Amino acid sequence: MNEIRITATLSLDEKYPEDAYIDLNLSVDGQYLHEVNVYVDPVALVNSASLSGEFFIYTCDCGNPACQGIDDGVMVSHTPDTVIWRLHNPISWPPEEPKPDWAHEAEFRFPKDEYLQQIGTALDHAKRLARGYRTSGKLWVGPDLSLEGLLALDIPKQGGFFASEPESRSVH
Repeated sequence: MNEIRITATLSLDEKYPEDAYIDLNLSVDGQYLHEVNVYVDPVALVNSASLSGEFFIYTCDCGNPACQGIDDGVMVSHTPDTVIWRLHNPISWPPEEPKPDWAHEAEFRFPKDEYLQQIGTALDHAKRLARGYRTSGKLWVGPDLSLEGLLALDIPKQGGFFASEPESRSVH
């Protein structure tokens, strides 16, 4: 199994010190998978906690992953105990340049309870940082995400989107 770690930080904008941004930092087995100018999308990350499919967890700060040369999202699938990521390495690459010789498909397997705990803790920390930001400047909380949107974001409870299987037959 792989180890995932997600943290939230509040940083001041270098050009406009009265402005700040919240950044989610995600590492796998102690390594960051993306370049410095690539951001983790909180909405995509939270959605990946309970749904399977392609998620653009890594994106540009404007919300368009193509700006950073990200053509494919992270393919996320779930088993009862595991969350599986399949992605292209490198995640981002300048569109005008050919992919490097070392480019490859990568797969990571995370214990589901650890995955959910890491996302939940990072999301809670991001919300606390956002609530505590008290200057006259702007606060960026994620691509295409308002402060209210961040504060409302939450991981659905297990089975949150689907009804469980009935224990007995019913006639309709």
